[in-house]
Amino acid sequence: MSRRAALAGTGAGLLALLTAPGAQAAPAAAGGSGLTSASALPLPASGSTRSLPLAAGLRAPAPLLRTAPGGGAATALPDGGGALDAEAAEVTLDVSGGSLLGVVLPAGAQGPVSVRVRRAGGEWGAWNELTLVDSAPDPGTDEAAVVATEPLWTGELDAAQVQVRLRAADAAGARLEVVDPGRWEGDAAAAAGARRLSSAVGAQSLETRELLEAEALSAVAQPGIRSRAAWGADETLRKSSASYASTIKAAVVHHTADPGSYTQAQVPAVIRGMYRYHTVTLGWADLGYNFVVDRFGGIWEGRAGGITRPVVGAHAGGFNTDTFGVSMMGDYSNTTPSAACLESVAQVIAWKLSLHGVDPKGSAHLTSAGGGTARYKAGTSVTLRTINAHRDVGYTACPGNAGFAKMDSIRTRVAQITGSGGSRSAVDTKYDQLGGAAHLGAATRAEGPARGGGRYRHYEVGSIYSHPGTGTHVVKGLIREKYASLGWENSFLGYPLTDEIALPGGAFNHFEGGSIYFSPRTGARVVLGAIRDAWARQGWETGRLGYPSSDEYDVAGGRRSDFTGGSITWRAGDGRVTVR
Repeated sequence: MSRRAALAGTGAGLLALLTAPGAQAAPAAAGGSGLTSASALPLPASGSTRSLPLAAGLRAPAPLLRTAPGGGAATALPDGGGALDAEAAEVTLDVSGGSLLGVVLPAGAQGPVSVRVRRAGGEWGAWNELTLVDSAPDPGTDEAAVVATEPLWTGELDAAQVQVRLRAADAAGARLEVVDPGRWEGDAAAAAGARRLSSAVGAQSLETRELLEAEALSAVAQPGIRSRAAWGADETLRKSSASYASTIKAAVVHHTADPGSYTQAQVPAVIRGMYRYHTVTLGWADLGYNFVVDRFGGIWEGRAGGITRPVVGAHAGGFNTDTFGVSMMGDYSNTTPSAACLESVAQVIAWKLSLHGVDPKGSAHLTSAGGGTARYKAGTSVTLRTINAHRDVGYTACPGNAGFAKMDSIRTRVAQITGSGGSRSAVDTKYDQLGGAAHLGAATRAEGPARGGGRYRHYEVGSIYSHPGTGTHVVKGLIREKYASLGWENSFLGYPLTDEIALPGGAFNHFEGGSIYFSPRTGARVVLGAIRDAWARQGWETGRLGYPSSDEYDVAGGRRSDFTGGSITWRAGDGRVTVR
């Protein structure tokens, strides 16, 4: 190829930037993933939230009881050091309407709180002890921090009574939250189809460039994920647009700690109830979890912002940045999650980690933001596994003892799905040799195919490109930005022939079709062909010409590059070069 033909490829290289595997994806709509066409679904349900002060229904104090696991016989708590600590208040309120209950407590309250329900004409049901909310936004966000219990799904209440038992000292300032998720004509259809996504529906999900890129880059097939529209999210409840981290480094597994029982047809309503509870009652910006998985194996999009993107949730206070949360719907303190639920948890984790180039058997370096139930104080850098239980990062029992007992099974299954038991690729090997995350940061994409049988992966502060004919090399900083602007390996530069090499006052990479040199004074500049050869004879950047101060550009009868100490011109007619 002639020099002019090669240079004429610059425009094509820029076009390739928009379609090449390494290109930056267009942002997803703030409302969700697009995995289900919103136009094909009914309008979102409109629900309600009622706050009922407990003070109005106080009874005489009684011995404070803690409900036995499974709703069995309760036992008296030992005296905590004072009469108020050793006495409970029982509050009975009439409730008509709503399907989900929670209790908001005064600041500093620690529980326990138990709830039971008596429906019209029936007997009192079993006591359900409600744990305090241990998920939380990170400190410094606009999302509120409220002391409250996790919600309880009761199913629809009609002319019912609700009894709340809690410490007498907390009762006067507490309130019962009654959440009505709203009736929605899409509930039954959405629930029935949660695990039967057809290929046609999958195709509808690929309407955005971001999802197209995710499909191309992920080493794992995307599982069926139902969108926010599929569970009837009322997007007017969200407090703000999504916040994003730079990448995903780890997954955190939760349970919703809801001891109530739900049918498959009720799943969308349960999610709507949690969403309303998180936003209206707790004051969070959105549903706290990035994904929720029901006991039937359905996977549902949680917090808005795009399922392929590193959306910051409110699932693991102190460790929401660079992680994503997957929550199993239910209380798995003593009940083992179903096989279908565990498989779907593994499938969505495998896909998401693969999309961001994370080894499911590896470790992640995270920095705690502190606050709430965080296990580490703010600013502490910790090394954790890439698949964690909530209790690994916070002082909590989540995801319950029975759920926690399945963590190793989840990790093993994710490794099987991703095929991470195989040999390391040339890109991964290079990353390890360079020092891993300490040198390049975390991966921001899965390893992907490149032109002509090559491979590549992008990281927070660099990229690694590999090809059998050129070897495996790293490109970083402003040199990488210049390389990207020309179209990566699809441009006239081709693959890198060297790692970035530091120089006194600058750095460079050689490529198949030329070189990129950088200095703080001149920026990143491309030098090509005969002009580069002439500059090399002058001593490169150490000669009298110094660093290049321009890319090559057209002049009458040829091409020219400027340098800090002069210029070099190439004549098209005879190929001569002139150094000034």
